[in-house]
Amino acid sequence: MEIALFAGAAFLFSQISLLFFLMAVPLILLGKRQGLRALLIAGGFLLVVLLVQIYFRVGTIEEPVLRRFFFMMKFAYPLTMIAGVWILFWARGRTLFRILTASGFVLLISLPIAGYYTGNQEVMEFLKEQLQILLGNIQAGLNSNAAGETEILLSSLESEELYELVSKIFTRNYLVSYFLVISFSWYVAEGFYHGIHGGQNFLISSFRLGESFLWPFLITWAGVLLDVTVGVPYLGFLFWNYGVILLLIYALQGIGIMKFLFGRYGVSRLIQTLTLFSAVLVMMTPRLNLVLIIGVPLLGISEYWVRYRTPVQQ
Repeated sequence: MEIALFAGAAFLFSQISLLFFLMAVPLILLGKRQGLRALLIAGGFLLVVLLVQIYFRVGTIEEPVLRRFFFMMKFAYPLTMIAGVWILFWARGRTLFRILTASGFVLLISLPIAGYYTGNQEVMEFLKEQLQILLGNIQAGLNSNAAGETEILLSSLESEELYELVSKIFTRNYLVSYFLVISFSWYVAEGFYHGIHGGQNFLISSFRLGESFLWPFLITWAGVLLDVTVGVPYLGFLFWNYGVILLLIYALQGIGIMKFLFGRYGVSRLIQTLTLFSAVLVMMTPRLNLVLIIGVPLLGISEYWVRYRTPVQQ
């Protein structure tokens, strides 16, 4: 009964456009309560239901190639999320390593799909046509008399340039997006589980990375620099995705250091809230946000040499 209940909750989340990204939360809760076997049953049942639903939804598309393309696009998200949750409970070790393993699985299944459809002329032409229509609608709605930087850029773009831009943004960030969604789902599920059953939830102030992460961070960002300057065919997107993922992880460590120091020195909640509000404003400010985008991860990395969180000597 509980398996059906949690599978039903996951299906419900998958159908709500504003909450679809929470689909993994009920499955993670089920895994924590009943283990991997129950999770495999619920996830397998959910995959079958979604597969049938998506099959009938795309069945009205006349062109066979486009029908298969849209089927894969719609089925990819539930497949990767359910498989990612399975991996989280099947793999061993630290939660972070299990989340990275799940992200690696998404990479493995995405490569053959991307390789097949990238070379398909019919799919490429369809995507370019859709972007051309979108760009035309945007440009038609722009007020050239009061155009800012963004509006001027959009009004001067050609559909081919927009296609290249969208392709680069997607390929350089899709693993990052998956990493963020599965990590957030795990965090939410952990909060619910410990709220009901007790126990210690994730504490950002105690989050630390081992030195084994430093070399991958340096290598991936050297690859990003190389891709920006001379271009790295086939592997450039990997450097971007894992470089940004590692940047986010080190940023989390940097935030943990600040949280720890706030607690050690008795910084009031008001000051902490004002600091957070100021950080949000800075992040929304172009160019100035680089101070935080670069500075907070560097703070996390610097803990290898500066011990910020040593216990106070009594």
